[in-house]
Amino acid sequence: MPPAETSAHIRAACRQDIPAIAECARTATSEAEEIGFGLPPEERTFPYEEKLSTVWTEPNKAGMEEVWIAEVGGHVVGYVTTEDRGSTLELVNIDVRQDQQGKGVGTALVRFVEAMASDAGKSAVTMGTSQSADGRPWKSLPWWQHLGYIVTGVEENAWTRRVGPGVKEIRMRKLLAQSSGG
Repeated sequence: MPPAETSAHIRAACRQDIPAIAECARTATSEAEEIGFGLPPEERTFPYEEKLSTVWTEPNKAGMEEVWIAEVGGHVVGYVTTEDRGSTLELVNIDVRQDQQGKGVGTALVRFVEAMASDAGKSAVTMGTSQSADGRPWKSLPWWQHLGYIVTGVEENAWTRRVGPGVKEIRMRKLLAQSSGG
């Protein structure tokens, strides 16, 4: 069953959104789900207001990542982060509150990133998702494929080595139609 249409409003995040972003990061998945797929809690930034505040720069950056939020009814229910990679835009992270999942918020955030990348003349949006040491992909892999992302490779890298031995990153890409606007 396809997700319901969402009335999410997407905008650039600001420093005042940090508590809500951290709440989204903490409530998107359970710690048990993350074992073998994500960084240990002590190495994460977004779930912790103090850590996120430390790396936040204006207008909407956390470290090297631009941060965008989705609001429904005036409440932050999800966020996505991106990094400019020259000819492509990397979708680094996306989290939607568990109580808002399946309502189209994540899809709206991804479509927003794709439109932003296309408008900027990027050729593709790239991203990665986890594969556990025993070869199981993170639960979102079919969703990404449904959104038109194709697997371009599986690799071990600095991030996967921080997650744990044998963990890999499934690299994905979606080619974009170039915007004719200006």
